[in-house]
Amino acid sequence: MRMRRLAPVLRRALAGPCAVPRGERVLVAVSGGADSTALLLGLNDLAREFGISIHAAHLNHGLRGAEADGDQAFVASLCARLGVPLTAARWDCRARMRRRRLTGQSGLRTLRREFLVSVARRVGAHLIATAHTADDQLETLLLRLARGTGLAGMGGMSARRGVWIKPLLAATRSDVEADLRAHAQPWREDRSNRDLRYARSRVRHEVIPALSRAVGPAVAHDASAHAGGPDAGADGARARAGLARRVAETALELRGAQRLLARTSGRILARIARIEGGEIALDSRSLASYPSAIQRTVLRLLWQRPGHAGRHLTQRHLNALQSLMATSRGGSRVDLPEGWRAVRDRGQIVIRRTADAPRAAGPSRVPGRGQWARGPVRGCWLAGATARDRFRSRAEGDEFFAREAIDGGLTLRPARPDEWFMPFGARQPRRLGDFLSKQPVSRALRARPMVLADARGILWVVGVRRSARATLTATTRRALWVHAETP
Repeated sequence: MRMRRLAPVLRRALAGPCAVPRGERVLVAVSGGADSTALLLGLNDLAREFGISIHAAHLNHGLRGAEADGDQAFVASLCARLGVPLTAARWDCRARMRRRRLTGQSGLRTLRREFLVSVARRVGAHLIATAHTADDQLETLLLRLARGTGLAGMGGMSARRGVWIKPLLAATRSDVEADLRAHAQPWREDRSNRDLRYARSRVRHEVIPALSRAVGPAVAHDASAHAGGPDAGADGARARAGLARRVAETALELRGAQRLLARTSGRILARIARIEGGEIALDSRSLASYPSAIQRTVLRLLWQRPGHAGRHLTQRHLNALQSLMATSRGGSRVDLPEGWRAVRDRGQIVIRRTADAPRAAGPSRVPGRGQWARGPVRGCWLAGATARDRFRSRAEGDEFFAREAIDGGLTLRPARPDEWFMPFGARQPRRLGDFLSKQPVSRALRARPMVLADARGILWVVGVRRSARATLTATTRRALWVHAETP
């Protein structure tokens, strides 16, 4: 089944931001809805062309009774017809959320992601594909605008983040449904998606239709032209599709701008900041000479790099830190998350823990600070819940390891090509030299790899692949966060 509208979108994604090395396996999250059904069909069509294999995963949340069981049966039937292997499970998500004090849609999303990660490890998939579309991007950006966000937030969802890929991010829901209808392919509808108790549902069913009507003529014309004429559907559907497509294109440009800003800010931060142990010192006079966007990006990077806190800086914190830079009064201060405080001290902003701040218990021996071919490596211990929260929005260069599975002391050291380790997603151990020879890495990195290791061997080939050991789970109580700087 060739998807006329979606096939070009998927080809561009698989050849670009969602590229998958030939011979690799991709796990496809399939709920049975239109988007995930189309994603499974489209990837199955292109699997041979791109030399990849796919495996489907479906989680029955146990919340909608017979309707959810019908979704699971639909996905099982579809996968059987396509010849795609499927891992499906039925969880009592209500009980799991109660035990872990999770709530609402965000709690269910946490459980889904953990299920998908566990299946990926089990079946040897290196990437997990989800069916987010341009319409989802539009909803995400409107929600972020309403709640307040910076440039990074306005970049929306990325087509690839860690092991997660979104190959349909440039396609609209209109494209998805048109291709499915053209092939008489049914899909399932989840009634909870229309539940207006949830903010995303209100945006989807109330805000976006109103916005589409307000700007309808121009975007409807664009959508009609893109679809090849008036067959695109009703004016409202065309307007919504055009709006989603325009916003997705704008978000892509903003992500590029944000990456450039982050690289520039990272170089500035390296010149004006000193990070030692439990204290951060920043030359505030120098930072104040830069535009506000760079100031705020530097402050965000400064907060993230040492891994001193689990929570992100909010707009309120950033505003207060910028005010602190502008003041000339020594001793002025700003309280930050997790018991940290920023104090103005002789032309510097010094960030340190307050004397009465709660300190994490447990092991404290970590790599601290090291160096690899592309820059510094830093790490710290986090509570399990904090690590899981940060894992969901982890930055490039971040890795997380469960403390209970780490054996002995940790070292950051040059690797030996004859060492063996079990790469994440692999089915059997690999010799490091052979493994690196098949990875898309630079010649310098292949010749001088660095590894994070414990007494049992390699935990992480820095900047390349983590091992299958010490992965985060729902029961991890303590975790190691490590970040390797990339240019």
